[in-house]
Amino acid sequence: MAALGGLSGNPPQDKATRPASMAAAGQAASDPLAGLNPLPSPQQVLAAVGIGRADPFAPLPPGPGAGAQAPGLPAGFRLTGVVRSGPQAQALVQFGSLSGSLSPGEVGGRTTALLPPGWRVAAVDAQRGRLTLQQGSQTVRLDL
Repeated sequence: MAALGGLSGNPPQDKATRPASMAAAGQAASDPLAGLNPLPSPQQVLAAVGIGRADPFAPLPPGPGAGAQAPGLPAGFRLTGVVRSGPQAQALVQFGSLSGSLSPGEVGGRTTALLPPGWRVAAVDAQRGRLTLQQGSQTVRLDL
């Protein structure tokens, strides 16, 4: 037992004979945050990020050039969205005081009041967000 007793203790350390690299490592271990940038506080993060809108269902503010209509577009006509339900794509539109959906093939004055007489829905591309209208030989494309 006496022989094992000498092995169980820690060997004495002489700080004067420690190499410089070990001394530097000891200082780094005593200050684990040395060289790191502090994280921002929760208040700083929230202040830096704009969160949501007061009313998420309100219309989006007009973008640059939003007042301009496509040439030849019926006055008061506006494309507000495009949806797809199964194979059928529909355009969500406003025309004057009316709003609703249009499907390909609908004709103003005959099958819908959402288009002026003589205008026809040529195509609705839900993937691109595009509505194509025709009046005679004139074609007008509207993109969201």
